[in-house]
Amino acid sequence: MDFYPLIHGKLGNSILCWNDNKPVSVDQFLTDTFALSQELPDSNWVINLCDSRYHFLVGFAAALIKGKTNILPPNKTPKVLQTIASQFPKTFCLMDNESEEIPGLPVLQYPSEINPVSQTLGIPEIATSHKAAIAFTSGSTGTPQPHLKSWGSMVRIARNTCQRLIPDKTKEFSIVATVPPQHMYGLETSIMLPLQHEGSLHGGRPFFPIDIQGALESVPQDRILVTTPIHLKACVESSVKFPKISFILSATAPLSRELAEKAEQALDTGVFEIYGCTEAGTIATRQTSKSNAWKLLDEANLTGENDQCYIDAAYLPQPIKLPDIIKNYGDGLFELQGRSADLINIGGKRTSLGELNYYLNQIMKVEDGAYFVPPQNGYEHKRLIAFVVANDLREEDIIQGLRKNVDPVFLPRPIHFVDFLPRTSTGKLTRASLLETFSKYF
Repeated sequence: MDFYPLIHGKLGNSILCWNDNKPVSVDQFLTDTFALSQELPDSNWVINLCDSRYHFLVGFAAALIKGKTNILPPNKTPKVLQTIASQFPKTFCLMDNESEEIPGLPVLQYPSEINPVSQTLGIPEIATSHKAAIAFTSGSTGTPQPHLKSWGSMVRIARNTCQRLIPDKTKEFSIVATVPPQHMYGLETSIMLPLQHEGSLHGGRPFFPIDIQGALESVPQDRILVTTPIHLKACVESSVKFPKISFILSATAPLSRELAEKAEQALDTGVFEIYGCTEAGTIATRQTSKSNAWKLLDEANLTGENDQCYIDAAYLPQPIKLPDIIKNYGDGLFELQGRSADLINIGGKRTSLGELNYYLNQIMKVEDGAYFVPPQNGYEHKRLIAFVVANDLREEDIIQGLRKNVDPVFLPRPIHFVDFLPRTSTGKLTRASLLETFSKYF
């Protein structure tokens, strides 16, 4: 049986985390992890809901060394958690927020004080085949679906990502992330990267630009900001002055070249995108301002074309069909043409929701916006509508702005102005949340 260490390439006195502005060494982390592992209930499944990234890390590692599997829910709503628990018997939740209650689910509160263990601690070795995590799709196109992640696949992806973005193996870095670790992107970048490279992580999850600034200033260089387009846009448009950032990673939604260029200029750094999916994890990167093409990570292989593309790698159990329409150039290069589930055909003309949303959000003074395909209710053709956050615009202004780039058959009717869009913590919009917004008007 093959094994990979929980932590790779770091000594016991090395800093692994900056928690509440205090350094946490590898030795201290191992002490916390082994102590918490002794408190875990007798169950194979752990839903880790800790808000603190450091608490999540300790809980994640404690589950691994006890042979348990971490479940990463798509959100924290009681209905979703209860549905997950019904699929995985004897599930319990690890939480660090005592005010939260989940009816019908046992909860283990992260201890306010952890009693250290007396034994000398070494870095644990985890079997590559161990079921380290079960990640759920976001539900942006339907019901969230579970996908099993082996420890070996997670380690290989982390190391391949580091090799691409941080080829200098001796270079230390500090990761500040605005995305939750329960999301696959957040787990791979803010947890697995520092565990498998010479890095440390910030223990919180800043949200507003001023919070992101404070988090970045609290950690040493070289700093990496892991974020989403919606957070990146807020940072660019704010008056906050940020410290030196080595580079920025973005994912969870398409990043326009215009925003990438603005961010690189405003923040004086490079902006890179990660492409992947819950089923396969991270598979490619690009610097958005310089190329439309994506470059596969080492070990990944892409076959097929259009909506029949498959990703294969030695660490994946079988080839995985990608959810996007892809132009495959070969030699590890490809372009995205939109999501298969987002394709729209009206009057013999085709486009995608992603393209329509891109043009909608490019309109001056549109703060946020999204197209929506409502239930048909007997109509023979699709009626596209749009939800828009824009205090100073009228419906006519939106239509006029869209006409420059959008065929008339895809113009939304009607347009509903809203105070905000129901985005998740990673900036995604699920069909269920948009359907709920839609129900308020019809």
